[in-house]
Amino acid sequence: MKLTHNKNVASEVRELIKEKRAALNLTQKQLADLVGVDRTTISKIENGIRPSIDSAKKIAQILGLDWTIFFDSVTTERQTETA
Repeated sequence: MKLTHNKNVASEVRELIKEKRAALNLTQKQLADLVGVDRTTISKIENGIRPSIDSAKKIAQILGLDWTIFFDSVTTERQTETA
């Protein structure tokens, strides 16, 4: 999935996380166990809540992503809204 720099970036990141998790055949609970968080934390992240830096790094490592994607999208979205 290619990320675009617009208001929908955050939703694209959420979808990317879900897709990567599904591609690895991981449930939210399994990913949460690997990250060391509760399943509800993964659910919240997949629904748009920004993870802690530590969680972002762990999730990104497991899913094969750059951990800054969680924060770049929030910054980009805010810049788009205020532009």
